[in-house]
Amino acid sequence: MKTQIVYIPVLATIALCLIQGTHASQGKGPRGVAPSRIKLYTPSSNGTWRCLDGSNTISSTSINDDYCDCDDGSDEPGTSACGTSYFYCENIGHQPAYIRTSRLNDGVCDSECCDGTDEFNGVTHCPNTCKQTGEVARKERERILKVEKSGGKIRQGYINFGKDAKRKLQLLLDELQEKAERIKQVAMNAKDELDKVNAKQQEYLESSRIEREKARNHQLEPFIEKFKERLTRVLDDKNMLRTTLDMLKEHHNKNYHDLAVKNTISGFDEHLKEIEEKMVSDTEPVKDEDNDSSVERRIVLLQDKIHDVRKDIGKMFRLIKEMKESYNTEYNDEAVLKTIKIFHEFAPSWNDEKDDYESEDSIQIPEEASPSTEASGNERKSTIYDRIQKVAKSVGLGSLFKEEKSGKCRPLVIANSNPVALPLAKAWVVNLRQGTNAVDISSNQLALAQEAHGKALEEERKVQQDIEDAKRKLGMDYGKDEAFAQLADQCFDFKDAEYTYTLCLFGSATQKSHQTTSLGKFSSWIGDNYDTQLYEGGARCWNGPERSVKVAMSCGGKNELVQVSEPNKCEYLFKFRTPALCRLPSDLKDESADAIPEVIMPGTRSEGHAVEKHDEL
Repeated sequence: MKTQIVYIPVLATIALCLIQGTHASQGKGPRGVAPSRIKLYTPSSNGTWRCLDGSNTISSTSINDDYCDCDDGSDEPGTSACGTSYFYCENIGHQPAYIRTSRLNDGVCDSECCDGTDEFNGVTHCPNTCKQTGEVARKERERILKVEKSGGKIRQGYINFGKDAKRKLQLLLDELQEKAERIKQVAMNAKDELDKVNAKQQEYLESSRIEREKARNHQLEPFIEKFKERLTRVLDDKNMLRTTLDMLKEHHNKNYHDLAVKNTISGFDEHLKEIEEKMVSDTEPVKDEDNDSSVERRIVLLQDKIHDVRKDIGKMFRLIKEMKESYNTEYNDEAVLKTIKIFHEFAPSWNDEKDDYESEDSIQIPEEASPSTEASGNERKSTIYDRIQKVAKSVGLGSLFKEEKSGKCRPLVIANSNPVALPLAKAWVVNLRQGTNAVDISSNQLALAQEAHGKALEEERKVQQDIEDAKRKLGMDYGKDEAFAQLADQCFDFKDAEYTYTLCLFGSATQKSHQTTSLGKFSSWIGDNYDTQLYEGGARCWNGPERSVKVAMSCGGKNELVQVSEPNKCEYLFKFRTPALCRLPSDLKDESADAIPEVIMPGTRSEGHAVEKHDEL
């Protein structure tokens, strides 16, 4: 800040002398040059001096002559001639400072120069306030130093915690990886055992299936002949109607031009190709495209064949029926009359609406009841008894076994003359003796093997999850000496008039009012000083980018989120204080509030140690 001061009249000649003076009030070196840089202005033996950027060589008397000779303005550190160089304010009693030479003798007292040396021409009087300003600054440095010392002790604790946690985490990871190898072997052994039990059960189920299939085939064999007889009948009727229509087509009187007859023959021609193809396939034996040789499958194929032939019969039946209802009775066409006669003979046995015969009993196929491997032994026995009894009755055998007073069942004596009885009895014995006991044992073994394998896989999954979590934590960058490790996942709030902001370090940042909005998740540190974090991938703004947060950190006596702002749309700035950024006690042992902080000329590097940032300053 600049302070306007009242001008005091002074002789122009005195002002000129002051302007051209080459020495500052301290009595050595050119005006505006810091003591640490005076050696840079030492003239050569012949009285010349070289610009600091090497752009020119001038007489040493030309330094501060109010004329800019050097490109970098280094020859005018104490005048405003160049305006690009810097003037050193000694500020005795306070901290030295640099200002642009363009601000010299501009009639404004610059606050950076509390000693008033920036207005040295006497036109403007600037009081020396360095004593008062220095005392205020000293008290502030004392306060900051107190915060540093307090925070530094806490930081040391953070470092100890972080290093110890990392060491323990590495040990845990080693243990988990060893455990993972052991569990992997356990899971493999459990899988091998499960495969063996599965194979054993499949072997039993297959042998049981074969026995059941044999019994089922014997049970259904008589029905094959019934369906074959039915197929022969429908094929005969189909061929009869086909022959009749062929006769009509060949021998009807074409001179009559009977429209009904023509329509019938035309309709027959339209279907002829399809009928011919079916006639060819009808002569082929019933085959199973899936190579299933079971009697049950053969019955299904026979049923399908019968159904297709009946549809063809229905088509030809309707062609003749339509002709019968509208042909010209005056023509007395012998072929037509013969066709109608055959139709009348066939019609009573045919149901035109159903494409089926009027009085034909359906063939009922007995069901097969398969005992479940999930059922108990007694339930399976009961199911097997019912099944065998049902099958026996369906083929006219009566009961194959009877239940005694004791509750046990025993087979009845069966006549050897019946070809179905013995296979059924054998199937019953196999199912009853082997099925109930073997399935009980096999199912129990399978359940135990599945349970053991499932537990091993679950434990293996959990250990792998723990390993990934440990690796993730070990890979996290917790700052210098792991100082931020203890703060990981700790959350801090800041409330303003409208929102509550929450920062969970190394986790997420949110904004909450009526609902919670994600501002991003931890992405990385910015720079190498471990004082700025970036959180990205938050909820997308309306017609804007995804929300993100930069967290600017500084030394503080405690962890607290102290300020939130939004410099750009959907880009937030959080200010966070933490002991994790305070200097350690070992770095502060020679620190004093009375020590004047080092000042560095802009554009140059410090020759001393780097000074850490403090937002309190």
